[in-house]
Amino acid sequence: AKAERREQRKLAAMAKRAREGDDDGDNDGDGGNVSLQDDPLYVAAEQKAQQKKQRRASASAALSSAEAEERRQLAAAEAGVEGEKREAGRQIMKNRGLTRERKKIDRNPRVKNREKFRKAVIRRKGQVREVRAVESNYSGEASGIKKNVTHSTKFK
Repeated sequence: AKAERREQRKLAAMAKRAREGDDDGDNDGDGGNVSLQDDPLYVAAEQKAQQKKQRRASASAALSSAEAEERRQLAAAEAGVEGEKREAGRQIMKNRGLTRERKKIDRNPRVKNREKFRKAVIRRKGQVREVRAVESNYSGEASGIKKNVTHSTKFK
C-alpha cells in the first residue's frame, strides 16, 4: 500500500512538473519532456491492465457460451411435444397492461379497511375519554383530583 502511494505521488509530481513547463527534475534542458513509455512503472502498469482485460474477456466469453447452452436446453424443454401449444403466462392471463406499482396493503381491500379502522380508533382515543364501568358506589378518584385539569365539555 505504501509503495503504491509512493508511486502515485511520483506520477503526480511528474505531471505537475510537465504542466509547469521546462523543469522535469533533471535540469537537462530538454524542455520538461517526460516520456512515460520509458518509465518502468508505467510499462508495468500498462501490462497489468492488459492482462486484466484479457482475463475479463475470456471469463465473459465462457459465461456467455454457458448461458447460450442453458437457453437452448430451456427452449428444447419448453417445446415439449411437437404441435402442442404452450400455456399463456400469468401476465397474459391477467391482461392488466401497464399499471402502477401499488403498496402491499392496497392489494387487499378488507385488510386495508381493517387497518384504517384500527388507526381511526387510536385517533379517537385522543379526542374522547374512555367510559369507565361502575364497579360499586363512588369511592373518590383513585389517582386523586388535579385542580388544574378539566376533562369536561364547555357549553356555549
